[in-house]
Amino acid sequence: MDPTAEQFFHQQLVETKIQFDKSDVKHKQQEMSQKWNYAVCATPIQKSKGVIFGINWGGNNMDPQSKMPDGSGIKNYRFIKQSRALLEEYWGVNIEEPDFNYTNLCSFRSPRANQLTDNDYELSLPLFEKYIRYIQPPWILSLGRKNVQMLQHFGVLKNIQPLCDHTNKHKGYSGELWESNFFSVPHPGARISKESRIKIWEAVSREMRKIETEVRSF
Repeated sequence: MDPTAEQFFHQQLVETKIQFDKSDVKHKQQEMSQKWNYAVCATPIQKSKGVIFGINWGGNNMDPQSKMPDGSGIKNYRFIKQSRALLEEYWGVNIEEPDFNYTNLCSFRSPRANQLTDNDYELSLPLFEKYIRYIQPPWILSLGRKNVQMLQHFGVLKNIQPLCDHTNKHKGYSGELWESNFFSVPHPGARISKESRIKIWEAVSREMRKIETEVRSF
């Protein structure tokens, strides 16, 4: 029998601490006399619901996460605020009462993503995989190309295809991650025109709905 969401969350916390204790970023913060720590998720864990994820938890002077969040704070995340209209229009999610899961590829906090090493991502990747496999989401949406690059680096992202690549640098993507449909849009902070961003979101959401329709009709 699968653990309940609450049980799974606390299992993830235990395993995250074990991995964090081996990480480069833990040693880095100790050398700097800082306290960054780690987290599992920003919304309640909801099986069979979509997953939205970023690269890692920011912040400074933070304690480790200790209880599963209720999701009420997600609407105040800067990048969620920046993407809210697009998420609601093209992905059909509810930001006020989250009907999706939110996490990050790397569970370890750092004020800047460039403070993480490949080893940090490698240690965190099994945690992210367990999270995805437990939820079994109909779709996974990455906010930012860095996630695509890291998942390709570790060889777990399959059948990756660029979508709406007229901007050359900024693209949308579709693919497969651990038997779940994977999609990616540019990071909310990426320097890209509003028109180009909307075109990419339209193309990615159109591909998501196309795959969703094909699965239902299968």
